[in-house]
Amino acid sequence: MDQDFLQAFVEVVREQIARKNKVKIEGIGSFRVEHKKQYQKQYDNGRVVMMPPRDTISFKPEN
Repeated sequence: MDQDFLQAFVEVVREQIARKNKVKIEGIGSFRVEHKKQYQKQYDNGRVVMMPPRDTISFKPEN
């Protein structure tokens, strides 16, 4: 594949993910943004930390 095409493709996917849109690629799968809520994490030493909410990118392969 042409390097310019790949760069443009990645740029378009990145832009759509940044806008929190689902990106489906036929024959491969889909990317989407998932929002994770704030939660408490307790370490083995008893220390409790509040983890901030965040957005993550998930990938689901096509069947």
